[in-house]
Amino acid sequence: MIIHIPTGQRFNNRKEAKIYFGSAYYYKIEKEKKDLLFINNIQSATNEYSTQILQKQCNRKLFHSK
Repeated sequence: MIIHIPTGQRFNNRKEAKIYFGSAYYYKIEKEKKDLLFINNIQSATNEYSTQILQKQCNRKLFHSK
């Protein structure tokens, strides 16, 4: 599952997210690694996402939700 952190929009897979945002914008936010939260071990096809990045995103999400 993919969550767009600023809006809280949830997607079941990358295809749904690409359709919603458009391919160019989706790849841009995926490359920046700050607005997308990947959960349930769903990772980028490039395998650039690591546990540390996911942990930082989770912490940021918790920080902003308070």
